[in-house]
Amino acid sequence: MKCSSGIAWLSLAAPALAGFTPTLNLIEPRGGQRGTEIEMHFYGERLDGLQEVLAYQPGIEFRSFAVENHQHASAKIFIKPDAPLGEHGLRVRTGGGVSFLRSFFVGQFPTVNEVDPNDTPEEAQRIELNTTVQGIAKQEDADYYVCSLKKGQRFTAEVEAMRLGRKMFDAYVAIVDPKGFEIASCDDAALLRTDPFVSVIIPEDGDYKVLVREAAYEGDDSCQYRVSIGTFPRPKAVFPAGAKPGETVEFKFVGDPAGDYTETVTIPADAGDKFALFPSRDGVHAPSPHWIKVSPIASANEAEPNQGVKSGTKLPDLPSAGHGIIGEERDVDFFSFKAVKGENLTIKVLARELRSPLDPVLSIRDAKGKNLANNDDQGGPDSVLQWTAPEEGEYFAVIKDQLQRGGPDFTYRLEILRRDAAIAASLPVVERDNSQKWKVIPVPRGNRYAAMVNVARENIGCDMSFEAESLPAGVTMKAPLVHRSVNAMPVVFEAAADAPVAGSLHRFKVKAAGDAPQISGGLVDTVHHVEINNQGPYHSASSDRVPVAVTDEAPYKLELEAPAVPIVKNGSMHLKVKAQRKEGYTEAITLRFMWNPPGIGSPATITMNGDQSEALYEINANGDAPPAEWQVCVLGEANTPQGPVLVSTSLVPLRVADPYLAMTMDMAATEQGKPTTMICKVEYPGKFEGNATAELLGLPHGAKTAPVNFPNGQAEVHFPLEIAGDSTVGKHTALFCRVTVPENGATILHQVGQGGTLRIDKPAENAPPPPPQPVAQAETAPAAPVEKPLSRLEQLRQKK
Repeated sequence: MKCSSGIAWLSLAAPALAGFTPTLNLIEPRGGQRGTEIEMHFYGERLDGLQEVLAYQPGIEFRSFAVENHQHASAKIFIKPDAPLGEHGLRVRTGGGVSFLRSFFVGQFPTVNEVDPNDTPEEAQRIELNTTVQGIAKQEDADYYVCSLKKGQRFTAEVEAMRLGRKMFDAYVAIVDPKGFEIASCDDAALLRTDPFVSVIIPEDGDYKVLVREAAYEGDDSCQYRVSIGTFPRPKAVFPAGAKPGETVEFKFVGDPAGDYTETVTIPADAGDKFALFPSRDGVHAPSPHWIKVSPIASANEAEPNQGVKSGTKLPDLPSAGHGIIGEERDVDFFSFKAVKGENLTIKVLARELRSPLDPVLSIRDAKGKNLANNDDQGGPDSVLQWTAPEEGEYFAVIKDQLQRGGPDFTYRLEILRRDAAIAASLPVVERDNSQKWKVIPVPRGNRYAAMVNVARENIGCDMSFEAESLPAGVTMKAPLVHRSVNAMPVVFEAAADAPVAGSLHRFKVKAAGDAPQISGGLVDTVHHVEINNQGPYHSASSDRVPVAVTDEAPYKLELEAPAVPIVKNGSMHLKVKAQRKEGYTEAITLRFMWNPPGIGSPATITMNGDQSEALYEINANGDAPPAEWQVCVLGEANTPQGPVLVSTSLVPLRVADPYLAMTMDMAATEQGKPTTMICKVEYPGKFEGNATAELLGLPHGAKTAPVNFPNGQAEVHFPLEIAGDSTVGKHTALFCRVTVPENGATILHQVGQGGTLRIDKPAENAPPPPPQPVAQAETAPAAPVEKPLSRLEQLRQKK
């Protein structure tokens, strides 16, 4: 589904007490007929606060609402006669937020429900031609529908199953003749991806049946389908596979059992990058569209024969496109184009993306036919090449099928584009196999909500700004500049305490900042209705608008205390998060550090218990963290009697700096029961006031020392080590120092001297027992110079 413009909504005059984020599991019925009024039912959780329905396409009018209970609400809707055919994306909104996206299908035929029993040909449910049936394919279930037909009539059945977006449902459809033989059948059709269709010309008068089932007889109660049965056309492909905005084109529809035919269509001037063509004949449309690419670049259709460098179809000057068909087995198409030396080009074939069965292989050849580059799949079944012309001259783009297949429906579009700069934005997937999580922006009144935004750059390195074209009344947005070194950022939305509880669909964009070329790009969000772990998505929906809503007041608010000091490389820091709880609210709050700047690490989440109003979120910086200042925030999630609610802190600056000091440790060696000293040499790339405190960590069992204080500039720090008689013998190499440096009334934690070594040996035989050792005490003043202790080698020499 490609979501387009338009919002249909109706608000309740006196909304019921709203809960938090509603859950919408199912819309019933799954579709309806143009020009009719029906009752639409919503099933889920926290629906008793229903206030409106957000629709991504125009054409559905919501006339009244009724709330049955928190799991069931309904609406009287009118589907306008000119409502776009096909899939419509809907969300419900309550005072607590906006639901996941769910699908509703608009069709041209009246809809009836399956009537059991219809499990055998003899029990087939009789329906009128040009009817849509909503049914369920249960386990080991076969559903039959019967129509009376005349010889020469076209008879078509098309199934919407996976596209209903409820579950992984592989549907099978067949046409059965009066003698009980399947004269046409289909599991998956390339045009519909995993949904099937069949279409035949009836050979003789009689009753013909349509069989619908799960392909492996493994259905269940959630395997819903809609099957349209009638005399409507069902071509397999359209040619050409692209056009310009505003252009009038004669399209040829191929593969219909009644024969190929043409239709002249004018592409809307404001069409997006793809456009849906619904083929029609004799006043009826196919239920599903053919998708074409819309672009302002010039194009040429292939002219046969074009199977070699001497007969290749010439393309217009670049950038340009070509349209072709791999019409038979082993067919190969050549398109010629001219390129300048050093010209950077993106060359791609659109086939599977436009629902063609072609699995394209793309290659580039020079004027003599020498192969220069080739590609099969590039992140998907379609081919893409990033190619630079070695010399000025004529070149050829060559297209064929990977398995040497071909047919009249093996259509494609070839595009040759200059690699221009481009930027774009999207919302990230935060949970595997749950792509809709956190894809809406609910902002509680008087509170904040944070969202992550991903950015992408092509052929440009630039800073970017993130902007909203519009926002609900009372909502503001704070978005930091996206530095060219990062591809994600947190954005914080804040609602005024008196902001109206409402919501809508809003567009966002990114713009190049600074001295970069002034280009911009939109945010496009994609959700997957059906996705299987390790297999990927089976049915998805994309839109250039995101739901933003002001919701009811939350029972808590979060503040992130801006750190007074920087975090340094190889250092760590505790960020203080404070919660303002409403009286009596004692739920635990899960805190999530929304975004880790480069080189910064943190736990995925921490918990602030219900009896706490503060929590410390530890973050650390690795040795490669670049010095910079970033904007960070924390998102909180907590339960309420009406469901979970999320709020965020404001954005606060986090400064990453180089360390103020560095240490190297001399190796220390001793025997069990004998004290020694660990000497640390200190360097000072930075400066600080007052005394730093160093702790020696990583000591083995039986070895201990006390913290040491020292001022800026002291060349060495000495740790007197107390070694017990039963200390662990061996070479211990995991020693390091934790040093806290004072600044602005706080401290900066450094991790330095990693890899320090302490060697402990067993005492020599017959050696006198060591004298009693005083316990090492913490130094309260800078350590006075002491005589440097003997190294282990010097000790052994003296003993010898």
